[in-house]
Amino acid sequence: MRESQRLAYLEAIGVTGWVPRVPLAHAATRTPPEPEVATQPVEPERAAPVVSAGEPARPPRAEAVDTQARPVVSSPSAALVEQRRAQVAAQPAKQLPPAEASAPLAEVSTSTPEAPAGQSVAPFYLQLWIAGPCALLVEIADPGLEKGTSEHDLLCDILRAAALPTAPRLQADFRWPLSRNPQVARSAEAASEALQAFMQARLELQPVSSIGCFGAMAGLLATGDPEAAGALRGSEQALEDLGSAWFAPSLADMLRQPEEKRGLWHLLKRVMPRWARTA
Repeated sequence: MRESQRLAYLEAIGVTGWVPRVPLAHAATRTPPEPEVATQPVEPERAAPVVSAGEPARPPRAEAVDTQARPVVSSPSAALVEQRRAQVAAQPAKQLPPAEASAPLAEVSTSTPEAPAGQSVAPFYLQLWIAGPCALLVEIADPGLEKGTSEHDLLCDILRAAALPTAPRLQADFRWPLSRNPQVARSAEAASEALQAFMQARLELQPVSSIGCFGAMAGLLATGDPEAAGALRGSEQALEDLGSAWFAPSLADMLRQPEEKRGLWHLLKRVMPRWARTA
């Protein structure tokens, strides 16, 4: 269907066709309606007059030339389009505020949306274990602690030295980031808030007298600064809505550096009275 016919049909059913005054960014190219050209009938060729042998030849009769210009017949649809264009051009331009008038058209971005601003942290995995009156938040590689591994044996030795049950119970695990969506915040502050909400929910029905945090990422329970979380090693902090928490090196660090166990033993001697009183 031609564009002129389409506009005529739309006008007949009461649909107004708008024509933009300026090209629109990222808009499909619109083909202008083509005018209908009136066709002129083809006159049949006239046979030449037959001249007999004895008759003198007559000069050809001059055809009457119509010197008056013939009007060009245009279709109603083409006239309608021209009328619409004239109406649009006659309308005054909408006055925009200076900020909007000077602002360029926004370009369509096809790139992947960026994550919210903030110092992001690498993915990590934590497990929450319950050993009597003490909760243990352990930073460990996925899939976690398994019986017979060096990390599991070391944790059992630490619990034995701290006078805690040597058969802890796995309560829950925490993986960061929580979602693979790049638009979800992955900053250290977001990880700290998510970890605090995780601990409050898991310990709501499991009252404990102390929380042991093993590893730098477990230190995000107290602060949203990764450097400050790593500096908490060997200290004890009072956390809002969670109680007392103490911070120790990760099990992997103590396996690689046995001298770290000495600092852990000094820390345990300070915090052991907390669950000794509840025994």
